[in-house]
Amino acid sequence: MTATTTERLVDLRRDALGDLRAIDFRSPTRDYWADEAAVHDRFVAVWAGLDDAAWRLPGAAPSDAGGPDWSMLDHVGHVVDWWELATGYITDVVRGGPWPTDDDYYAGGDFDAFNEQRRPLFANVAAADLRRRGMAAHDRVVQVAGTLPLETIRSDAAWGWVQQVLHGHAVDHLTVLEPWADALRERQTGNDPFGPDPQPTRASLATGRERFWASADTILADFDRLMTTTPDEVWISPTGEPWTFADHVAHLAGWFEEGARALEAHQAGGAWADLPPEGLDAFNDRQVRAARGTPAADLRTAYAAGAARLGAAIQAMTDDEWLDPEGFSWAYEDLHGHVRAHHAMIGPWAARIGWPAAAANPEEDR
Repeated sequence: MTATTTERLVDLRRDALGDLRAIDFRSPTRDYWADEAAVHDRFVAVWAGLDDAAWRLPGAAPSDAGGPDWSMLDHVGHVVDWWELATGYITDVVRGGPWPTDDDYYAGGDFDAFNEQRRPLFANVAAADLRRRGMAAHDRVVQVAGTLPLETIRSDAAWGWVQQVLHGHAVDHLTVLEPWADALRERQTGNDPFGPDPQPTRASLATGRERFWASADTILADFDRLMTTTPDEVWISPTGEPWTFADHVAHLAGWFEEGARALEAHQAGGAWADLPPEGLDAFNDRQVRAARGTPAADLRTAYAAGAARLGAAIQAMTDDEWLDPEGFSWAYEDLHGHVRAHHAMIGPWAARIGWPAAAANPEEDR
């Protein structure tokens, strides 16, 4: 088997990054734009399921120029920045200009210093806005680079300026971002708020409530987008575990109702509700099984109705209920914590729905 044949067996979207790094992407036997599309799919899937707070958490990697540690937002902003920069310099080349050189541009070739200087350009950009900006920037740079002959892209003058802002750059950053994102999803599934304790104190009650609702708006909007963009026909598909996408939505909708009932009963003078006597696992299994077969449209309606009911019950909470750990738990755990956790569980599955099927490896059939 030749090296080229071996390269073709590598699934760029799914296989280990070490396998991708062993590929000679510059080889004329490679389909340059198919490679770029595959690696880009993998890049935009890396943040699937993560909420805004996760994007800003430092620690993804140290700065190569002595600045603070980089976050996911820093990494993605940096990649988007270079898509935008590349659109400019490739457009100049298409119009007859020369390729840039390290000495003429970008801090005299000190790219670490140049990149560190540009971090503030993205520091205050919301994650959702950065994703939209990135999609537009990627479309533009691919369009302008696509006007270049492949022989030009593979030339010594162009390769580092085209490939290195497309799939080469993505692979470099995925080396950091994939393990970092996996660790963040595990923490988010465990209800790590990625910041200070979300329960307010009496002194911080007003600002704590504001923070609660601002976070709720973002968290629910992100999950609404997930439900809207997931085709109805795959809602009954397993998400990599026994539950389907529909099961997750039904479960969240059911617990919205449970949380609302607990808060409403307490507001009417009752005691705080106990957790299900049969245990959470048995209760959740029974709850999900009862909802199976419900059409996706009906599940979306139930989810929206449950979220609205729980939201109204939280709005009616007294100061003492906000400050009571049990009361705050019924509000926070059934809204923020629960939606965040399940988004982290199923986000990566949803991000891969449109990917081509994994190519069969003939070696495995022997």
